[in-house]
Amino acid sequence: MNEPLHITIDTREQRPWAFPPNLARATVGTLRTGDYALAGDTRFAIERKSLDDFLGTIGSGWERFLREIGRMEGAGFVARVVVVEADYESCCFHLTEDGELEPPRHNHPKLDPAFVNRRIAELLVRWNVSVVFAGNSQYAGALALSILRRRAEQIEEGDEAR
Repeated sequence: MNEPLHITIDTREQRPWAFPPNLARATVGTLRTGDYALAGDTRFAIERKSLDDFLGTIGSGWERFLREIGRMEGAGFVARVVVVEADYESCCFHLTEDGELEPPRHNHPKLDPAFVNRRIAELLVRWNVSVVFAGNSQYAGALALSILRRRAEQIEEGDEAR
């Protein structure tokens, strides 16, 4: 597969990832669920989250997010992926210069590490949602491109149901 991927970016994305034009052509369109998908693929999409958005989602936005997951399940999604534009440490821990752990530095101080870990575990075990911490927006976009490339290969191989 040497041709650029054709990626659809949902219309609600405010700051879309940029993909190298020799690897992907991106167009804005409406996705039923998720933020990035291969054009025409109705069974797989990537949900993009900043750290603040992810924490809000697993906190006060939990019920809404479960409805989104339900839409994925109802559409027969082969996988559910959330790519977080932050590292795990930013989400759950902060290491001081003295080597001490202190609460994380984010806008959701009531979401302690134990709560965040429980929600991540619940997403995986109960809802089959993989949460991937990519470090930053640039790494997240690169990871998403790799995931979508593998999905395109899977479809090309006729193995799109897995």
